[in-house]
Amino acid sequence: MAQLPPLTMAEFLAASAGTWLTRRAVHHLDHQDDEAGDSNLTIEPFDRSDGAVQSICQSLGVSSGQVNGGARFWWESNLKENSRGDDNAAVLLDVADVANPRRGFLLRDKGYIEKQPVISNYCFAEDGLLTITTRYDTNVGVERCWFVSEDVRIRVSSVQFLDGISMTTYCTELRCPNGAQLEAISATARQRFPLAAQPLAAES
Repeated sequence: MAQLPPLTMAEFLAASAGTWLTRRAVHHLDHQDDEAGDSNLTIEPFDRSDGAVQSICQSLGVSSGQVNGGARFWWESNLKENSRGDDNAAVLLDVADVANPRRGFLLRDKGYIEKQPVISNYCFAEDGLLTITTRYDTNVGVERCWFVSEDVRIRVSSVQFLDGISMTTYCTELRCPNGAQLEAISATARQRFPLAAQPLAAES
């Protein structure tokens, strides 16, 4: 039986917890060259008792009592160890609409495009498609994300200025197994293929 997609932000963040391999293509519609590359995205959800709630709410003038929880995001190189840093991180808080939990606001300590505290609108369609709209001083960012399966996500986004769309991005994201899952996969492989786990005999 097919698993139902997340239809609230709390469900979406819980389903997104962990590390993802992001395969990204960026198309610049101005004079810049297009880009493509891989990176790791790590998502760690938290509840409303987290210390970040109060500070972000104060910076945006929002009551912390409206927050349901949130998550921390890190974008890291998958080629360099210990590449996690504050420059490539963000914290967001979920303020769901009481009348319709499929809609609400995201409070971010800094936006993806302009590095300042920002409030975004979000909504979920009936099929689980999440749309996030962020209005900055000079542009509007629209991001859409959905689960193809439990372990595969798709993200597309665009940035629009007064004179039109300037950039579009397409990402395929694959869930990375954690240490315990890798051990379980290895143990299963050794059981199914015991000869493969044995060392090769030295040639005489």
